[in-house]
Amino acid sequence: MNYDVRPRTELRSGQRLGLRIADFGPRGRGVVADQLIRRGALVERSPVLIIPDADRARVDGTVVFTYVFMWEHDTTEEDLYRHRGRSAIALGFTSLLNHSYTPNCTFIRNIDDLTIDLVALCDLEMGEELTIDYQMTLWFKLAEPGPADRGALPPRTRHR
Repeated sequence: MNYDVRPRTELRSGQRLGLRIADFGPRGRGVVADQLIRRGALVERSPVLIIPDADRARVDGTVVFTYVFMWEHDTTEEDLYRHRGRSAIALGFTSLLNHSYTPNCTFIRNIDDLTIDLVALCDLEMGEELTIDYQMTLWFKLAEPGPADRGALPPRTRHR
């Protein structure tokens, strides 16, 4: 099969603000701001690795499924459960973000450009965990839902 997956835009290494991975003990790893991030800022623009529709059956049965985004026009993240169409892994910090029903970031899928943008929904202090709403039925149970939905299960069962 021949896939034309050439991005329309050029990516630059400077398209990411200061981030780091932190260990949250029993909750596992998460992404943390390594600097003050202002509301509306482009936190990261990541290239994505496309998982073709033909490979979804093999990949969706692995831990990789918990890190992917739906990658078709006119779809939502909930459509991942149909196991059809392309999905994608963000090749940056975005695939490692934890879920929150009150997220402080949002993601924008740039389907044709093969990139995903992470944008701050509010000011984020240095050391604050970045979260997104997975926008789908969760496959794990939050132990103590709250303002930042703290206390979720270990990372392999809760990350995207």
